[in-house]
Amino acid sequence: MIKEFRPLQSPFIKVTAEVVMNGKTNGKPTIKKESRYEVSPSAKKIATYIVNQLFGTDLIVKDNDVNWLMPSLKDALEQSVYCKEAFICLHKFDGKVYLETLRPNQIFDIVQKYDKLFSGTIVEINDNYELHRHFELDNGNTILDLEAYKIEDNGKETPVSLAEYNRVNGTEYEEHYILPYEYVINIDTGEDFFRDSRKLLLEEMKVINTFNEEIAKTKTKIATTQHFQTGNVVTKWQPRTSYDVQTLDVGELKDYFTLMPGDREHYLFQYLQGSIRYKEYIETFKFYDYQIIQMSGLSPATFGYEKDAYMNTANVDLSANASEMTIESIKVQITNQLNRLFENIVKLQRSQADVTENLLDENMEWDFGDNERLDDQKKMELLKEIEKVADVPYEYKMRIIAPLLKKLSGDEVDKKLLKDILNKRNEERKGLKVTYGEL
Repeated sequence: MIKEFRPLQSPFIKVTAEVVMNGKTNGKPTIKKESRYEVSPSAKKIATYIVNQLFGTDLIVKDNDVNWLMPSLKDALEQSVYCKEAFICLHKFDGKVYLETLRPNQIFDIVQKYDKLFSGTIVEINDNYELHRHFELDNGNTILDLEAYKIEDNGKETPVSLAEYNRVNGTEYEEHYILPYEYVINIDTGEDFFRDSRKLLLEEMKVINTFNEEIAKTKTKIATTQHFQTGNVVTKWQPRTSYDVQTLDVGELKDYFTLMPGDREHYLFQYLQGSIRYKEYIETFKFYDYQIIQMSGLSPATFGYEKDAYMNTANVDLSANASEMTIESIKVQITNQLNRLFENIVKLQRSQADVTENLLDENMEWDFGDNERLDDQKKMELLKEIEKVADVPYEYKMRIIAPLLKKLSGDEVDKKLLKDILNKRNEERKGLKVTYGEL
């Protein structure tokens, strides 16, 4: 029986929700509280940036031989940024190889040294049943044992036969396997990005929650049980029950009504409606976002903060970008892990005669290649190559060049300046028009 539980840490934020139907349940929740773990926005931004730098965006992908791997690889890398490490589990079904991404809190009793796994238990929950997959790696092979449990109404786990589990869930699992490959591969970035920013991640979510509350207040409709005629609210407001204005609680009014034209200008309703101070919340959020990025060992300049009030601009050195160094270190860290993954996928494919799709070359070694980020120099080189075969509109060229000019000059490049450049360019081209007459 698996008793250990390791809750996720920041950047995962625990969200607890309940549903209350006013007037039907006397204010008591009709649905049990549900707890979920969500990723804070800044953490999501950092993980997405790292994934895109290493594996490319959807527009820049690997060759067709490994395209089927990319969603799982991206997901595993993203999870490893969140959780310090992630795990990829290899499956064979219907003549294909499938990859399953697992977070650290999904593997129990794990034994590992650095990024090398030795044993552990994967717990899979399907409705009222649990499947425990006990794996032990031995010289490139895996001993896999499966156990099934039924979750009773009181939460107790009762052992059941694997045959019952298969019958209920439509599976065909066996109790014991000897696999000629490593069943689970570790993906470890070698860095805890949110070690120093856990408190700030929580504060960031508080800002978002407060912002949402402000929106809820603004959307609140002030109403009574009677409809009003147009005119002065003070003299014509006659609710069915008497209210003390000071006791009205926005968002939790017990009566609902609709304001008529003219009522909206009354000071009471202006106060209750309020206004969303979105600029203040955005600035506060940006402050936390900047701090989290910096504490993650990345350069805030990479995320557009080089001219922001949260950075001492005199100390910005874009030639030594911390983000680039972080990306390079992750490459070195995970390349061997990816190669081990591909090696074991090949072993799985060769051991199963019915696997004929998405076959990998047995000598395949990972090369980030064209999936590497397009830095400033690569953008210019790529632009030159495109120009050799097709004319690039000047407006698109300026979209590429303007950020580079901004970095070089240290000045802001706004839309008005770009428009002025385009207009001057057009005037120049008009003056260079050449016509041929009679000789």
